[in-house]
Amino acid sequence: MKIRLKFDKEFHLIDPGFKSKRKRYLFQSFFASVALFFILLFEGSITDGAIIAGIAGTAALIFFAPNSYASETRRVMGGHSIAIVISALSSFIFELIFPGNESPLVFLYLYSSISLGLLIIFMGILNCEHAPAAGCLLGLTLGGVTFGNVSFVFLAALTLSIIRIIMGRWITNLV
Repeated sequence: MKIRLKFDKEFHLIDPGFKSKRKRYLFQSFFASVALFFILLFEGSITDGAIIAGIAGTAALIFFAPNSYASETRRVMGGHSIAIVISALSSFIFELIFPGNESPLVFLYLYSSISLGLLIIFMGILNCEHAPAAGCLLGLTLGGVTFGNVSFVFLAALTLSIIRIIMGRWITNLV
């Protein structure tokens, strides 16, 4: 099915190249599912849903476009590491301003939003742009910067990076 849009760009409901790549899609989707399953099996009990969503975004990106800029080890590890550092520092500062659980919810949202802005700035400055790290940052700022959460983010990003390197000859960009 093909629809013409403005500016002579075509919209395809189903990717025209899907038929020729269907085995690759199934292969890489299967391995993405297996990788995330084992990460959650061994580490998932120590963290919450928002952080898992960020790691799932990294897994999808790595298996969907393993040769893309954002899937490179420097970006995956750097982006998640910067997210950990910024969330830890901003949590420390937030706790100084609002000790305990005295903070209004609007300030928690403000602090999380400012943390996201800082993450974007530092990922750009340090050339470690990796969008799924923003999900992990949000999970850390809202769910708490605990040893378990931090270790899950770091170890999951490391595991996915290693899997990408090991499987490099068998996985390719699907787009």
